[in-house]
Amino acid sequence: MVSAEFSDYIRNMAEKVKFSVSLDAELGRALRQYAEAQDEQISAVVSQALERYLEDRRVIREGLQAMEEYFDEHGWPTPEEQAEAQAWVDDLFRDERKERRSA
Repeated sequence: MVSAEFSDYIRNMAEKVKFSVSLDAELGRALRQYAEAQDEQISAVVSQALERYLEDRRVIREGLQAMEEYFDEHGWPTPEEQAEAQAWVDDLFRDERKERRSA
């Protein structure tokens, strides 16, 4: 299901809005370099990244809502079950975290 905000965005894509934002200098340099390497305008790169970010947040919000509805219907996990789930997630992402630190 597509959110109303996203549907409105799609309908009004031709309409542009100007924003002024401040970025960390290093992030600004990286953005400029990426846009140049992709032969794109900075505003296009920012728009694409923001679209992905907002869609990711929508999916997360809907997932959390679904989890809450499920737990309301079937019962919330016990502290032991929560600890077990957290340990499983920690193990799942342990290698990924190590890779990020070494990069």
